Amino acid sequence: MLDSQNNGLVTRVAERFRAMGDENRIRILSLLTQGPANVTALTRELKVNQASVSKHLGILRQAGLVDYERHGAQSIYRITDSSVENLCKLVCDGVMTHAQLQHDALHGVSASGRSVTSNP
Repeated sequence: MLDSQNNGLVTRVAERFRAMGDENRIRILSLLTQGPANVTALTRELKVNQASVSKHLGILRQAGLVDYERHGAQSIYRITDSSVENLCKLVCDGVMTHAQLQHDALHGVSASGRSVTSNP
């Protein structure tokens, strides 16, 4: 558990969340969970320019979430912290649960799955 009194640790945790707090960086991490990739492949999949992908990879790298290995002229990026995949799954599951609860509330379904009707 996070020690809220440990300012250095809190700062590092906040840095990681900031690094992950961009849609393109989340997409990059999602692609890299499928396996290592170079900038060209990531650019093609994301449909954004190469300079942008490189910038995002630099931010993720500085936060310790990804790293790369040189293979000739190419840099092959990979996730270096396995907790990233777990965190993404937890957050995605939470988003889906929240969306389902909102959907159910809008359509008059209770948490137990029963239809909620009002008596006049």
